[in-house]
Amino acid sequence: MSTLHAATHYQRSLFDATGGRASGVNIGAAVRMRGRADPGRVRGALDALTARHEALRTTLTRQDSGGAAHQVIGNHAPSDLREVSVAEVDEQQRESACAALLQEELRRPFVLEDSPLARAVLVTLADDDRVFAVIAHHAIMDGWSAGVIRDELPHLYEHGTGATLAPPALHLADYAGWEAELADDPATQRHWRAALADASPRLTFPEDVSDVGAVARTTPRPLPLDHGLTLGALHPLMVEERASTTAVLLAALAASLSRHATNERITFGVMRSNRQQRDVRGTVGFLAGHVPVTVDLSGDPTCATLVGRTADAYDRAISRPAPVGVLRGALPDAGRGPLFDVSLNYSHGPHQADAVVTGAGIAFSQFDLAHEEPTDHPWWDGASLLDFQVRSDPAGRLSGVLVADANVLGDPEVAGFAERFSAALRRFADRPGDRLSDLGAAKEEAR
Repeated sequence: MSTLHAATHYQRSLFDATGGRASGVNIGAAVRMRGRADPGRVRGALDALTARHEALRTTLTRQDSGGAAHQVIGNHAPSDLREVSVAEVDEQQRESACAALLQEELRRPFVLEDSPLARAVLVTLADDDRVFAVIAHHAIMDGWSAGVIRDELPHLYEHGTGATLAPPALHLADYAGWEAELADDPATQRHWRAALADASPRLTFPEDVSDVGAVARTTPRPLPLDHGLTLGALHPLMVEERASTTAVLLAALAASLSRHATNERITFGVMRSNRQQRDVRGTVGFLAGHVPVTVDLSGDPTCATLVGRTADAYDRAISRPAPVGVLRGALPDAGRGPLFDVSLNYSHGPHQADAVVTGAGIAFSQFDLAHEEPTDHPWWDGASLLDFQVRSDPAGRLSGVLVADANVLGDPEVAGFAERFSAALRRFADRPGDRLSDLGAAKEEAR
């Protein structure tokens, strides 16, 4: 028997954008298994994952044609595991063949209404080399969740039904209930209406996007951050202004976009994992969400001053939860398009791509399953016109990509945004006393 629960705002947004039909807003987690892995034990580990995490048993439905979407949590049942082999491919091409197969799985849409929103595949490259992947719709899984799955799989494979992992303290349905209570809280509504009264989530892009009904995502463009720029280079500025990495990145992003501001304040959507509390770090589900941070560009500030202002704004923004439903009503000109024209997603998670865990004679490591946005899908509240995705590795090296909406911006414009952000970040590291106008003059001279 299945149980009906309230859906999160993002789930309702994703469902409403498609009418519950096909959607390819997917995400995956992949683990490489070197050694003679037993497919039967892999299947058992998958069943254990599905039993542990309600999100992997969740579908969406609407009770009536005009009603809101709800989560349906099914009872545990053996999960479907598709087994595929690329062992017949030339040895030098097997890894790329495996990656291509998994990308095809990532692009294959899910029907949101009344169908499983997760699937698994086991790809055999050789008798002692396999890749296991869980592909899920974003409605039930986020990037942090992928790390949880990668972390738990070795233990579940090795110990099976004798695994001693503590059960998750919170599930996606619990989060949806908390979010609904918060969204209905009058004090929360008043706080965000006041905080965002002067916010400006819109920039001066070439087209009016308020009525755009679909987003055509560009191929992720690498940000040119690999020329020696590290967190170490930014550390003195972070210490001086008591700022987090996110605040420094956001200040540099605001500086690089200042020419497109409609006034002297730009409001960004900053993605947060919402896993700050220890008891939700083991939860599989889409708990991530945007926090609105307004950066004040007035008075021709120095880079250092702008970092300090941004750090203060970021600290204020994250001090109070921001339910998306409340933000939709509080942000001026939110319309039916994206909540924000520009978003920043900085990650430095504990999941290291080169980490190897051994158990039951198998070496488990992360298999690079690069996330690809679908080329065309209806708007949902997680979309933005410019999505800057930045990450740092354990050595502090920065890298990232920029994903844009091709309905509004062409490749030359996207390349320009990427280059200006990278140049601004370098200036913040090297010359924090420079003013915002100095950055603009440098851009003009570089033309």
